[in-house]
Amino acid sequence: QAEERIGPSDTTTVLSARLAELGAELLVETLALLEAGMAEEREQDHTRATFAPKVDRATARIDWSRPASELDRHVRAMDQAPGAWTELDAQPLKLFTPVPSPDTEAGAPPGTVVIADPQAGLVVACGEGRLGLREVQPAGRARMPALDWLRGRGVEAGQRFQ
Repeated sequence: QAEERIGPSDTTTVLSARLAELGAELLVETLALLEAGMAEEREQDHTRATFAPKVDRATARIDWSRPASELDRHVRAMDQAPGAWTELDAQPLKLFTPVPSPDTEAGAPPGTVVIADPQAGLVVACGEGRLGLREVQPAGRARMPALDWLRGRGVEAGQRFQ
C-alpha cells in the first residue's frame, strides 16, 4: 500500500494518472516480494472499509446552495465523467476549472451570476462564497474557456443557474 496526496487543484483525470503510475510501481514491488517468498499476507480491516455510491448524472449536478469550497471539490471530482453540470435558461452546461473565493458582498442568491465580464470572467454566488469558472462545455460543443462562452452566449450578471 501507499499514500498519495491529493493537491488543492487536482482533478480526477490528474489523480487517476498518478494513481495508475503508483499502482504499477507497487505491482512490480509486490511481484518481486512474491517471487522471493517475502510477501506478507495482511487481512483487510473491514471496520475501515468505505463504500462509494455510484456516480450518475443526478449526482454530478451542481447544487449552488452548497459552499464554494465544496463545489470546487465537486467540479474537480466530476472532471471526467459524467462531468459537473448546471443549467442556464434550461440549457445544460458542464463546468471545469473552478476557482473558489470568499463572498465579499452579501445579497446574491445561490446560482446567481455576480460577474459576467469578458475581462474579469464568470463568477457565480454559492451558498457560501463564490465560484469562478475558467472552462465550460455547452451541450453539443467542445470544452472551451468560460470567457469565450460568455462572449458568444451573452451571459449577464443577475442571471441565475438552476
